Amino acid sequence: MKTYRLSVQDRANISRAIAIESRTLGATLQAAGLVSAWQIESALQAKSENPNLKIGEILAQKEIIKPATADFFVTDWTKAVVTNEKQALGYYLQQAAILDREQIEVIFMSDNQLKTLPESIGMLQQIQEFHVETNLLQTLPENLCALPTLNNNELTAIRKNPLQAVPDCW
Repeated sequence: MKTYRLSVQDRANISRAIAIESRTLGATLQAAGLVSAWQIESALQAKSENPNLKIGEILAQKEIIKPATADFFVTDWTKAVVTNEKQALGYYLQQAAILDREQIEVIFMSDNQLKTLPESIGMLQQIQEFHVETNLLQTLPENLCALPTLNNNELTAIRKNPLQAVPDCW
């Protein structure tokens, strides 16, 4: 029999995964602020009347959440929490069908010690305000110039970054 030693990080990831997996979908959605306790109780009552339906299906039928939101929290949430390679918050909001690109108008990423911004930020066509002050940014993505609703006068709160270069359009 072979013995394996888990690193501290691996043990922490396993503990987190177990804690998340043991949490019900209703508790997860409630902790995320997507449903209320009353809505969960209502869904549980409907489940007792329709035992073949899942809570996520019931919440979606009642138009409390979208089916894609339930699917995300059932299938992808645990992976998102325990993975070391995190995505931007907007990615998860889109995957959970909570927001789409067109709905993201204000970005607050101040005081996060960010060193870079993803090029994908330029795909968020509706950005009205962009707050990235007090980070470690040395450059800004060139594709910020392509955003129709954002220009250098509207790029708010970029101070307190060691910027060495800005996009050519500025």
